Amino acid sequence: MSATPPPATPIPPIPAFVHDILDDNPTGYLGTVRPDGQLSVTPLALLFDGTTIRLSTTTGRKKYRNLLADPRVALCVPHRNNPNRYVEVRGTVRIVPDPDRSFINAVAKKYMDAEVYPFDPPGTDRVTLEIIPQHVSTPRIPLEEGSSLQPDRKQPEPPA
Repeated sequence: MSATPPPATPIPPIPAFVHDILDDNPTGYLGTVRPDGQLSVTPLALLFDGTTIRLSTTTGRKKYRNLLADPRVALCVPHRNNPNRYVEVRGTVRIVPDPDRSFINAVAKKYMDAEVYPFDPPGTDRVTLEIIPQHVSTPRIPLEEGSSLQPDRKQPEPPA
Protein backbone atom coordinates (compact mmCIF):
# COMPACT_ATOMS: atom_id res chain seq x y z
CA MET A 1 0.00 0.00 0.00
CA SER A 2 1.05 3.55 -0.59
CA ALA A 3 1.34 5.87 2.38
CA THR A 4 0.26 9.39 1.55
CA PRO A 5 2.08 12.11 3.50
CA PRO A 6 -0.09 14.67 5.28
CA PRO A 7 -0.89 17.71 3.14
CA ALA A 8 1.30 20.79 3.61
CA THR A 9 -1.79 23.01 3.77
CA PRO A 10 -5.01 22.42 5.67
CA ILE A 11 -7.49 20.11 3.96
CA PRO A 12 -10.25 22.24 2.42
CA PRO A 13 -13.73 21.33 3.61
CA ILE A 14 -16.45 20.36 1.18
CA PRO A 15 -19.03 23.17 1.37
CA ALA A 16 -22.35 22.28 2.98
CA PHE A 17 -24.37 23.59 0.01
CA VAL A 18 -23.18 20.61 -2.09
CA HIS A 19 -23.51 17.88 0.56
CA ASP A 20 -26.85 16.91 -1.00
CA ILE A 21 -24.97 15.85 -4.15
CA LEU A 22 -22.66 13.58 -2.15
CA ASP A 23 -25.36 12.29 0.22
CA ASP A 24 -27.54 11.08 -2.65
CA ASN A 25 -26.55 7.91 -4.55
CA PRO A 26 -24.20 9.67 -6.95
CA THR A 27 -21.78 8.33 -9.49
CA GLY A 28 -18.32 9.84 -9.08
CA TYR A 29 -15.89 9.97 -11.98
CA LEU A 30 -12.40 9.21 -10.66
CA GLY A 31 -9.39 10.29 -12.68
CA THR A 32 -6.06 8.56 -12.08
CA VAL A 33 -2.66 8.84 -13.76
CA ARG A 34 -1.49 5.82 -15.75
CA PRO A 35 2.20 4.80 -15.76
CA ASP A 36 2.57 6.22 -19.30
CA GLY A 37 1.33 9.62 -18.06
CA GLN A 38 -2.06 9.36 -19.75
CA LEU A 39 -5.19 9.86 -17.67
CA SER A 40 -7.85 7.27 -16.94
CA VAL A 41 -11.37 8.07 -15.71
CA THR A 42 -13.79 5.51 -14.27
CA PRO A 43 -17.26 5.81 -12.71
CA LEU A 44 -17.62 4.63 -9.11
CA ALA A 45 -20.18 4.63 -6.30
CA LEU A 46 -19.09 6.55 -3.23
CA LEU A 47 -19.94 7.22 0.38
CA PHE A 48 -19.61 10.60 2.10
CA ASP A 49 -19.69 10.98 5.88
CA GLY A 50 -19.92 14.78 5.91
CA THR A 51 -16.15 15.15 5.77
CA THR A 52 -14.49 12.35 3.80
CA ILE A 53 -15.32 10.83 0.41
CA ARG A 54 -14.60 7.11 0.18
CA LEU A 55 -14.74 4.74 -2.79
CA SER A 56 -13.99 1.05 -3.23
CA THR A 57 -12.01 -0.94 -5.76
CA THR A 58 -10.36 -4.33 -6.06
CA THR A 59 -6.61 -4.89 -6.03
CA GLY A 60 -6.87 -6.40 -9.50
CA ARG A 61 -8.09 -3.17 -11.13
CA LYS A 62 -5.93 -0.89 -13.22
CA LYS A 63 -6.97 2.13 -11.12
CA TYR A 64 -5.53 0.42 -8.03
CA ARG A 65 -2.18 -0.12 -9.78
CA ASN A 66 -2.27 3.47 -11.04
CA LEU A 67 -2.82 4.75 -7.50
CA LEU A 68 0.02 2.66 -6.07
CA ALA A 69 2.36 4.34 -8.56
CA ASP A 70 0.84 7.85 -8.28
CA PRO A 71 -1.77 8.68 -5.60
CA ARG A 72 -2.96 11.89 -7.29
CA VAL A 73 -6.62 11.94 -8.27
CA ALA A 74 -9.40 14.15 -9.51
CA LEU A 75 -12.97 13.22 -8.65
CA CYS A 76 -15.99 14.85 -10.27
CA VAL A 77 -19.42 14.13 -8.81
CA PRO A 78 -22.33 15.66 -10.74
CA HIS A 79 -25.79 16.05 -9.23
CA ARG A 80 -27.82 13.05 -10.37
CA ASN A 81 -30.61 15.15 -11.89
CA ASN A 82 -28.83 18.42 -12.67
CA PRO A 83 -25.28 18.07 -14.03
CA ASN A 84 -24.83 21.87 -13.85
CA ARG A 85 -24.32 21.31 -10.12
CA TYR A 86 -21.23 19.28 -9.26
CA VAL A 87 -18.35 18.83 -6.85
CA GLU A 88 -14.78 18.44 -8.08
CA VAL A 89 -12.12 17.30 -5.62
CA ARG A 90 -8.45 17.16 -6.53
CA GLY A 91 -5.93 15.64 -4.18
CA THR A 92 -4.47 12.29 -3.27
CA VAL A 93 -5.79 8.94 -2.15
CA ARG A 94 -5.10 7.00 1.01
CA ILE A 95 -5.50 3.28 0.31
CA VAL A 96 -6.99 1.33 3.21
CA PRO A 97 -7.47 -2.46 3.12
CA ASP A 98 -11.07 -3.70 3.42
CA PRO A 99 -10.40 -7.33 4.46
CA ASP A 100 -13.78 -7.83 6.15
CA ARG A 101 -15.52 -6.11 3.21
CA SER A 102 -17.36 -3.78 5.59
CA PHE A 103 -16.92 -0.76 3.35
CA ILE A 104 -17.99 -2.38 0.07
CA ASN A 105 -20.95 -3.94 1.91
CA ALA A 106 -21.92 -0.46 3.17
CA VAL A 107 -21.85 0.73 -0.44
CA ALA A 108 -24.04 -2.24 -1.44
CA LYS A 109 -26.49 -1.40 1.36
CA LYS A 110 -26.81 2.23 0.29
CA TYR A 111 -26.91 1.72 -3.48
CA MET A 112 -28.64 -1.68 -3.79
CA ASP A 113 -30.27 -2.28 -0.39
CA ALA A 114 -28.20 -5.48 -0.23
CA GLU A 115 -26.42 -6.69 2.90
CA VAL A 116 -23.48 -8.10 0.93
CA TYR A 117 -21.88 -6.80 -2.28
CA PRO A 118 -22.78 -9.55 -4.76
CA PHE A 119 -20.49 -9.02 -7.75
CA ASP A 120 -16.96 -10.03 -6.66
CA PRO A 121 -15.72 -13.55 -7.34
CA PRO A 122 -14.54 -15.46 -4.24
CA GLY A 123 -11.10 -14.41 -3.04
CA THR A 124 -11.30 -10.87 -4.47
CA ASP A 125 -9.34 -8.39 -2.35
CA ARG A 126 -10.99 -5.01 -1.78
CA VAL A 127 -9.54 -1.69 -0.67
CA THR A 128 -11.13 1.60 0.32
CA LEU A 129 -9.92 4.77 -1.36
CA GLU A 130 -10.09 7.80 0.94
CA ILE A 131 -9.84 11.10 -0.92
CA ILE A 132 -7.54 13.63 0.76
CA PRO A 133 -8.56 16.96 -0.81
CA GLN A 134 -6.05 19.58 -1.80
CA HIS A 135 -8.55 21.59 -3.82
CA VAL A 136 -12.37 21.54 -3.81
CA SER A 137 -14.34 23.23 -6.58
CA THR A 138 -18.09 23.74 -6.35
CA PRO A 139 -18.97 26.29 -9.04
CA ARG A 140 -22.30 27.99 -8.90
CA ILE A 141 -23.34 27.63 -12.52
CA PRO A 142 -26.01 30.21 -13.49
CA LEU A 143 -28.26 27.46 -14.84
CA GLU A 144 -28.69 25.78 -11.46
CA GLU A 145 -32.10 24.33 -10.79
CA GLY A 146 -34.52 27.13 -9.88
CA SER A 147 -32.24 29.86 -11.23
CA SER A 148 -33.85 32.93 -12.78
CA LEU A 149 -31.45 32.36 -15.67
CA GLN A 150 -33.01 29.02 -16.63
CA PRO A 151 -33.78 29.03 -20.37
CA ASP A 152 -37.40 29.53 -21.36
CA ARG A 153 -38.73 26.12 -22.39
CA LYS A 154 -41.09 27.77 -24.92
CA GLN A 155 -38.51 29.49 -27.09
CA PRO A 156 -39.68 30.22 -30.63
CA GLU A 157 -38.37 28.12 -33.47
CA PRO A 158 -35.53 29.81 -35.39
CA PRO A 159 -36.55 31.17 -38.81
CA ALA A 160 -36.02 28.74 -41.68
